[in-house]
Amino acid sequence: MVNRNPPPRGTGSHVRRSTNKFGSQPRHLGPNLTAAQIVAIGLMTAFLSGIFAVGISPSFATRTLLIHGATFTSQSVVRSILGVDAAPNAFKIDTGKAAAQLVRLPAVESASVQVDLPSTVVVTLVERQPKLVWVMGDQRYVVDQEGVIFGSVDAAGNPIQSSEGPLASPTETPISTASAVESGPSAGLSPAPPTPSPTPSAAPKKTTKPKAKATPTRSTKKSSPSPSAGPSPNASANASASPTYNPSLVPSLVPAPTAAPIASSGPGAIDLPVVFDRRASDVGLGLGGIVDPINLDAGYRLAGLTPTDVGSKSATLAVVLDDEHGFTVSSVPAGWVAQFGFYAATVRKTTVIPGQVQSLSSILAYAGEAHVAWVFLVSDVSDNHDNTYVPR
Repeated sequence: MVNRNPPPRGTGSHVRRSTNKFGSQPRHLGPNLTAAQIVAIGLMTAFLSGIFAVGISPSFATRTLLIHGATFTSQSVVRSILGVDAAPNAFKIDTGKAAAQLVRLPAVESASVQVDLPSTVVVTLVERQPKLVWVMGDQRYVVDQEGVIFGSVDAAGNPIQSSEGPLASPTETPISTASAVESGPSAGLSPAPPTPSPTPSAAPKKTTKPKAKATPTRSTKKSSPSPSAGPSPNASANASASPTYNPSLVPSLVPAPTAAPIASSGPGAIDLPVVFDRRASDVGLGLGGIVDPINLDAGYRLAGLTPTDVGSKSATLAVVLDDEHGFTVSSVPAGWVAQFGFYAATVRKTTVIPGQVQSLSSILAYAGEAHVAWVFLVSDVSDNHDNTYVPR
């Protein structure tokens, strides 16, 4: 008997494949690749080829460098850091790394680097602001409010652009006068061995309230200066020795003009107080160094004085800091010298300076500026003191 019913269809994985009119099966492009993916790969290849072409194209070679805010920083050191002299491709300049290098320059506080296509690099610098001119030897440096020595000026105050490269590491070595002062005897006002001074030819005794020429004081109680008042003009090992005076000594403390080419003030010249630092410990100190904050404060207060502030008719005043006398203020042309002495964080703070200035003004007014050679303003640790002077 013949079964005419067709066999049931199975539920297995067998899949019937269609055929074309030629009886053959269609060919697929691949198990995981579609026509859309092929188009995407083509576009990506074209894009990468374009990037490569841009990277080697001379059209994007750096040709222009614009620098903003560079007063104490030279263009040459900026060009060197960016490497623009080699005309690098603009896309290959690491702006973040370049900015990090720029802020390590002595004068730079912050920096930004921007690439403007096709071939321009823009550098914007924010430099430190000068507060004081600090003169050491024949170098006239500028320091900021933190005491960082970051630039130079000429004799007329014109900024000098420096080609100094990035500092190897942040400067941590301050001028160590404060510690030297505090280690001295008594009030800590006896620093390193004094520099030799001209030998006085006459030795008039220091006048302390003479009857005919009484010295004005800030206290009604009379007392003689103590050894802690600091060294006299001819400081010696004997602290009780009477100070002496020789007219040749006064000009020796007035700062002579530093070696510098003749210069006239330009549009960018700065007019700042000046301190002449003659301490042996500061020889060799330069860009990136730090001035001790106490001396910075004292120097700013004293160098900011005008002749009118102390009742003087001189043309100007000069401030000197040395190892023997501390801070001195002199009339220019040379006439008198006022010894303000040394300052420390604990014994004699810079807050006594206004009182010293007032005493100096009183002495010049009473004795007559033309008759004063040397004024001692160092015995002011307490109210029981006398400010004295040596007559000319």
